[in-house]
Amino acid sequence: MKADLLVIGCGNEWASDDAVGLQVIRSLKDLDKDKLPDGVELIEAGTPGLNLLDLWDRGERVIIVDAIKSGAAPGTVHSFDASLLPPRDAMPVSSHGVNIIDAVELGRLLGRLPVQLTVIGVEILSEQPFHVGLTPEVEAAVPRARERVLEMIRSQESCTPHSFRPGVSPDAEG
Repeated sequence: MKADLLVIGCGNEWASDDAVGLQVIRSLKDLDKDKLPDGVELIEAGTPGLNLLDLWDRGERVIIVDAIKSGAAPGTVHSFDASLLPPRDAMPVSSHGVNIIDAVELGRLLGRLPVQLTVIGVEILSEQPFHVGLTPEVEAAVPRARERVLEMIRSQESCTPHSFRPGVSPDAEG
């Protein structure tokens, strides 16, 4: 049976801010159980590459939380519908050479996208290898990203789709 909603956090624990998606999932897991409705599954996916297709096959609606580098201020929280993807270079390449955008494009070609797919990207400052821990700017964004996920869960719908504009904070668009 498919989950009503999957929230998948991606990132590399050993690459500083790249772990932000994992930290958002952990902060959601730390909430009281009554904050998350039944049917919501939280997944710490690490750097799944094309395994994302198998992960999101388990849900009707999917929210992916991951690091992003668009030129906006570190800690900026972006959200966009997967049908309006950012440029490929805005999302870090995983350790397997495939990022979320590649997985979405392949999923589209194979007819393996969930009914609703939203990406929450947290603007990062550092991908320093072999460094565990987020920079202060990105650490401060974890509660905002968690709240964005909770808003989507409560509203039972994806974010309002918008095109991704590198370097522009969606919170400042008004």
